[in-house]
Amino acid sequence: MTTYRTPLLILLCAAACGAASAQAPQSCEEAWAQYNEFKDRNEMEPGRHAYTVYGANVRALCGAQALPVPPGTDTPRIIRRPPQAPRPPEKPAAPGAPQPPGR
Repeated sequence: MTTYRTPLLILLCAAACGAASAQAPQSCEEAWAQYNEFKDRNEMEPGRHAYTVYGANVRALCGAQALPVPPGTDTPRIIRRPPQAPRPPEKPAAPGAPQPPGR
């Protein structure tokens, strides 16, 4: 029996990616229009709108001075896991003891 889940999943992912890329502004004017529309529909603390994705789009397409924010605002933070402690070595089994399966 053949299932069609994989091709359908690929088709849905491709459609979602296409829709997401269609919403990205292509010019400085479009970026400002989306930023201003976002500001009008959302209530945030004054001055925090520049820290959103819409503000980042304005800076990317119009230049960093178009909507100034502190340096490093648009740089994602790298989160690293703390190093794990090494595992203690396995003790060899006593002679004559039964060995676990798979050895």
